[in-house]
Amino acid sequence: MYCDMQYDECVNGDVTVSAYLQLSDETASDGGFCWDYILRFENTSDTEITLLSKELSVLDDKGHVTSVNYQGFKGQLPMLIPGEDFDDDGYVTSKSSALLKGKFIIKVGDRIQNLELPVFNLIANDNRRVLN
Repeated sequence: MYCDMQYDECVNGDVTVSAYLQLSDETASDGGFCWDYILRFENTSDTEITLLSKELSVLDDKGHVTSVNYQGFKGQLPMLIPGEDFDDDGYVTSKSSALLKGKFIIKVGDRIQNLELPVFNLIANDNRRVLN
């Protein structure tokens, strides 16, 4: 299922976020490129956690930033008991190669935590330009 995808993992004492990313065959309505993503949140703590929000930002090779903030995940605030996981999926777009970064807010017991998504290169078929 995850063949030919970029993969990275962000490990925190309370949650592990696995991110899978792949250039889609689809084209955005504005003619841009689409990248599909799958995020897996695994509760590695000994207490219940709640996924509260996520923010995804795309920085293209011209310096333009597009950010999207979501309260909840798929219209809900998932509560995960220890050992449980939750998958979130979606897509981001850009008219050229770009960088994807993001952050998540979770609640662990009474504590609010910010988690960072690993930074991904969104490599488009636009004259093989690569962001460093």
